[in-house]
Amino acid sequence: MNRQRLGELARDLGAAWSNAVAIPAPSTIEESLTTEDAYSIQDLLIADRVARGRRVTGWKLGLTSAPPPATPIAGTLLDDMIIPTGSNLALSSMVDPMVEAEILIRIGGTIDVPQTVAELGNGPHEIGPGIEVIDYRTIDSAGVVDWIADNSTVAYAVVGDFIPIAAVDPAGIEVSLSGGGRLLATGRGEQVMGNPLAAVAWLSRHLVARGQRLQRGDVILTGSLTGHHRVNPPDLVDFSADFSDLGTVAVTFQT
Repeated sequence: MNRQRLGELARDLGAAWSNAVAIPAPSTIEESLTTEDAYSIQDLLIADRVARGRRVTGWKLGLTSAPPPATPIAGTLLDDMIIPTGSNLALSSMVDPMVEAEILIRIGGTIDVPQTVAELGNGPHEIGPGIEVIDYRTIDSAGVVDWIADNSTVAYAVVGDFIPIAAVDPAGIEVSLSGGGRLLATGRGEQVMGNPLAAVAWLSRHLVARGQRLQRGDVILTGSLTGHHRVNPPDLVDFSADFSDLGTVAVTFQT
């Protein structure tokens, strides 16, 4: 697809994101849209935000806990999307948010070439508890192509405290997600590709193939351990995730 048309689709998605409205999914407008087209739309969408003063500060991974033949997808985190535990978010800033508990990895040094799980585990990286806030800015989505174009549907990464990655076994970390005072779901690190570091290894390959790289300080949402749960006022507006070895992270939504 030509760059002008991709740019138009990116502008539409950017406006939907800024105005918290849902628009027709790109694939319903351009049926020939490919995965590469979708990543190009995402790149253009992010480039526009960077041009307006934002900074790339991390990555979101999706479908890393989905069964085969699903393959991971990636989205981009900007500086205003990474928020500390205990934050309050205005529901009016999103279309229809959902939350899921995820293990976070913070990169300790620039990664120029693809890395293995073992290399990542022995690197100067950190691990922490997180909640991803998801928001679909499209309607009638046909799946992966539309999700990727929509920055893989990420809205925010709620971040707790980080510790050295060598201090824990990422695959063995357990989590319970609660909302509205009741338990919603539980999970374990191994649900993400057998080890959350396998998701980061995939991301290192993906970025190098696209002429990008992981930078020191990048925060990575490695993938859902609990499935996603819709914010539903007035009962479901406060969420917390308790990670066995990593502590707790929480977020509240305000009407």
